[in-house]
Amino acid sequence: MRGIETLSRVFHILVIDDEPVIRDSCMQILSRRGCEVVLASTGKEGLEKVESSKFDTVILDLKLPDIDGISLLNTLNSGATPPPVIVITAYPTVKGAVEAMKLGAYDYIPKPFTPGILRDVVSKAFHSMRHDTRAGNSDTAGGECQALDNIIGSSSAIRDLKKRIVRAGMSDCSVLITGETGTGKELVARALHASSRRRAKNFICIDSGTLVENLVESELFGHVKGAFTGAYTHRVGRFEMADEGTLFFDEISNMSHNVQGKLLRVLQEQELTRVGGSESIPVNVRLIAATNRDIGMEIRNGKFRDDLYFRLNVISLHILPLRERHNDILELSRHFLEKERQRHYKPWPESISDRGMARLMTCHWSGNVRELENVIARTYHMCDTREADPFEIEGCIEPENTSPVQNLYTPLGNVEKECIKQTLKRHDYNKTRAARELGIDRKTLRTKINKYGITDSSFQL
Repeated sequence: MRGIETLSRVFHILVIDDEPVIRDSCMQILSRRGCEVVLASTGKEGLEKVESSKFDTVILDLKLPDIDGISLLNTLNSGATPPPVIVITAYPTVKGAVEAMKLGAYDYIPKPFTPGILRDVVSKAFHSMRHDTRAGNSDTAGGECQALDNIIGSSSAIRDLKKRIVRAGMSDCSVLITGETGTGKELVARALHASSRRRAKNFICIDSGTLVENLVESELFGHVKGAFTGAYTHRVGRFEMADEGTLFFDEISNMSHNVQGKLLRVLQEQELTRVGGSESIPVNVRLIAATNRDIGMEIRNGKFRDDLYFRLNVISLHILPLRERHNDILELSRHFLEKERQRHYKPWPESISDRGMARLMTCHWSGNVRELENVIARTYHMCDTREADPFEIEGCIEPENTSPVQNLYTPLGNVEKECIKQTLKRHDYNKTRAARELGIDRKTLRTKINKYGITDSSFQL
């Protein structure tokens, strides 16, 4: 179960199902992966367990002997911080699946299911919970603010990005998000959804790289019972789950040419047909796609359809890599450290030392924000001093991450001075433009220029 195995704590799962064989199967499949599984055979028993304990995920059967599953789902999602709920049932219907998703179910699995399907869906739910993916479904201004606040940084690049997200969110156009791995493309997609008129509807995320060629149509468009070997029940596809909401394709450049054609057809016709079915089903989704590749190069190499690209790239948003906005490293590091402290209640370390922060700002960060988050998490768990320096912890920083042209022991003030010098140089010493990029006002920039003795002569070769 990729993902669960790498998490730093035991995850608690509640299974509510009246069939002993299903409860036992879930117990065996998930407990073998290190999860703590609690079982309930009725809706009432499940509610009692939820009231007495906190669960990271709930697996819920829609057909229970005492309480209607949809009503129970509604109750589970009425709390302040509801867990992701994975709905399962032996009597799936399209109406039931769509209703469950609209009420906030994380995913929908028809019985019978394989161990692999259960593990994958639970794993995705855990990662969804860790990245606060449910925030994007809020129908309030607070939900929009929270989604934007999840994008940490005060550099001019991030401020401009947030402004563009709000403007793009108010439209209903397709959006293509570009940026290197780990820059936060999914966070931007969720912020777009939260800023849109569709924010009360579902946000459905699809990792294009995990779509299996012979099952992709079933995953996207659903299938009818008996459509192929193993199709024991009807299945609702991701497009229908996202109806009236947002469908996000992560790393869409990983999608095969054949699948690209099928996706384009649905986008053009705004309707789909389930695998093995004959009924045309209208769908109304907003499409957001993301990629870490050069799409222009992919098109020239014949790996990506230009007609699909033009359909997707109505609005484009680019996220700069962390090494090009290193002013955000300080804020991100503090955020990630506080996030770990709140999650695990370990008092130390309280901060990253000045020397450690200066050295972090010299790193290349090929993995961008995701890599920085991992470094701060390792620092938190491996250090017991009040101040921490990731470079003093063995194995915390990958050697190739360090820039060979910078002095790793440079004081933080010197790093700031060099940053200001280089920013001024890029803007021909225009203080207004430089201050905007640095995320400070012109007066503060002037004070720092005087403090560090920076003059035009600093830039003479």
